[in-house]
Amino acid sequence: MEQQPPQLQISRFCKATPEAVYDLLADLRTHIEWAGARQRREFRLVSFDSPRGAATVGTSFSSTGTIPMSRRHWSDHSMVTLADRPQRFEFTTRAMAGEGNPMTAVYTHSYEITPAAGGSRVTYAMTQLSITNPILRLAPAMSRMTWLMMPVFAGRGLRNLLALAEQSKSRAVVAGSPEFSQEV
Repeated sequence: MEQQPPQLQISRFCKATPEAVYDLLADLRTHIEWAGARQRREFRLVSFDSPRGAATVGTSFSSTGTIPMSRRHWSDHSMVTLADRPQRFEFTTRAMAGEGNPMTAVYTHSYEITPAAGGSRVTYAMTQLSITNPILRLAPAMSRMTWLMMPVFAGRGLRNLLALAEQSKSRAVVAGSPEFSQEV
């Protein structure tokens, strides 16, 4: 039997429209805000380099960030692989952490955005496609524990993204939300 790659999936409701959420994701320069400045120090972006404007398939970007319970930092190079406004946004990341014999890994990050009464439902999935020289290679059980903790760190980032979308001035008021009124 073939082993499935490690994956996590988190789904949350948001009062913003699917378009507002998607537009924040596609504006890569916002990632340093919701996954950096608004994130806790132990796991966050510390630098982010991307082109201006809405990302499309083939857009590449890079970032660095902190690793929980470590003085090490990671560096990433990513490419947008799916950009279907306002339903799906996906990118593949090649990550590296450490020096000498660094850990390298490839991940897919996928956001599925669906309309929901009063806003939208956003489902984030991260799949590890490959890994070499894991940081905790001397303790294989630590890999499983790391994946058990990932929803905590990734969940904070998703909540930050959705909060920013709800605060966005470009957010349209949708039927079913408290701000919506039937009166003309």
